[in-house]
Amino acid sequence: ENYTMMDLQLMKRLSRTSSLRQAGVALLVTIVGLTSINGPTTPPASFSSTTTTVQQQIKKHINQTQFLEPIDCSNIPIDTEPHYSIAEFALYNKTAVVDYAPWSPGKDDKQVFNENNGGLYHQILDVDQDEIFIDVGANIGQMAMVGLVSEVTTFAFDPLEYDIMKICSGVIETVKRGHTQTIENLYLFRALVGNESQSNVSITRPDDAFGKFEQASLFTNTIGVARKPKSYVKEYVPMIKLDEVIPPSLPIGLVKIDVQGFEWPVVQGMKGLLERKVGYPRIVHYEEQRRVTLGAGFKLGTVQRFLEGYNYTCTNLGNDISCKK
Repeated sequence: ENYTMMDLQLMKRLSRTSSLRQAGVALLVTIVGLTSINGPTTPPASFSSTTTTVQQQIKKHINQTQFLEPIDCSNIPIDTEPHYSIAEFALYNKTAVVDYAPWSPGKDDKQVFNENNGGLYHQILDVDQDEIFIDVGANIGQMAMVGLVSEVTTFAFDPLEYDIMKICSGVIETVKRGHTQTIENLYLFRALVGNESQSNVSITRPDDAFGKFEQASLFTNTIGVARKPKSYVKEYVPMIKLDEVIPPSLPIGLVKIDVQGFEWPVVQGMKGLLERKVGYPRIVHYEEQRRVTLGAGFKLGTVQRFLEGYNYTCTNLGNDISCKK
């Protein structure tokens, strides 16, 4: 009842143009017999006539592995408190809309990114059209929206219901404002990413009264808030390995990982991608903050040493590390 007629018409169009997106939540059914949260799912029978070769490969892989179904944003509740911010990328003539949280300093703003401040955004926009971008820890979609408007195939993973709502809100608004003509290139999953597949894992976030719902972690001591909430809420989602979800036929331009200190298990779960002779990730960009990495029980530098073993050259960018091959 909160949708406008324009919103309803738009979401019907988005739903029609994306026959993969059948599920309102991401479900997990692993090949070793794990059961999904809401039971087994049936993959869609067919694509529309506009399906590309890449989409066919992704559909085939989903049918074979039956791990996750992408989120259908037309099934996600509307954000009743949107704060849309504009990100313009002058060098690429691209614009994205991100729906920020009400407590975020970035809300209701406009930022223009050029050669001096583009950073990771420009790396996403530089991904080749035949490569894919993987966003692990998508949060409210700051990076995933860039993947969307770049029209590069984007896999985005986040475990929180609030984040998924914000991402879908950004997707709908980006389309509504005419910044992209398709959502076919975005595959959004509500799931944790790690070094093993599990059907039901808890993720902890601040309570509803505290806010900052987009900040979460497997453990309370690694949640990214300065002032601690009085209580916490757990959400339950699948955990998957990138090796099992990413189709082996798709080359990877960039993997971005920001998961509150658990970057190491994510990288362990993508060993197969790193071992590829061709189509391996050209760039792995991840966060490493001392407090959260140690709080999660991992040693600083573990991810970098592991990637260097695969002949990556890594550059320290403060709290981020970018490794290229």
